[in-house]
Amino acid sequence: MIRKTLIALAIATTFAAPAHAQLGKLKGLVGGGDSAASSSAAAPDEAAQEALVRRFVSSQSHSLQAQTSFARAFGLAEQVQLLEAERTALSSGSVNVDQMKKSVSVSENAQAAINERVAAQPELSAESKKHYADGLVALVASAAEGQKLSGEASNFAAGMKSLGATQLATAGRKLAAGAWVAKESPGYLKGLYNSSKSAMTFARASKIKVPGNADSMLDGLN
Repeated sequence: MIRKTLIALAIATTFAAPAHAQLGKLKGLVGGGDSAASSSAAAPDEAAQEALVRRFVSSQSHSLQAQTSFARAFGLAEQVQLLEAERTALSSGSVNVDQMKKSVSVSENAQAAINERVAAQPELSAESKKHYADGLVALVASAAEGQKLSGEASNFAAGMKSLGATQLATAGRKLAAGAWVAKESPGYLKGLYNSSKSAMTFARASKIKVPGNADSMLDGLN
């Protein structure tokens, strides 16, 4: 289901332009320039794309779960509803690029609201601390998936760069979604690192238990 939806979206959105423009778009998604590493990388296929998208969705779903718990801890009811809706949509089995983009946008808006509450250094009730602790567990799970996403996205991007013009014109129609994830992953992981670092700093200042493997998972994102 994911593969068919992604292919349809790729054809409809990325390849509506003439052939020479299509090649430029695909190369722009994964970054320009050839290297020895990219020339030796295996060309990605639809299975690699689906695996990459699933990895991104897994990390993002855990991140949304963490933000939901943090928002609940800070009494951000509207953000809780929005985050829960996006997490449900991502787990629907029919994810496309637009859905992933929307989830990122909702997540960024929620994080801004959470950051405002963190900056105020509020005193949390015991129940709120429990919600926050649950969020930390989900955040570590997101970071664990993020570590794997980093390498997989790099490999996918390198494989795309190894394609010649003819191969890119053919394969690119089916791999635009994977190319998008590969391009967006560095920024996504940087944001995940920053939000995780902030969350753990607040937790320790508020005497909320931090998972034992949180620091090692965070280091793996940096």
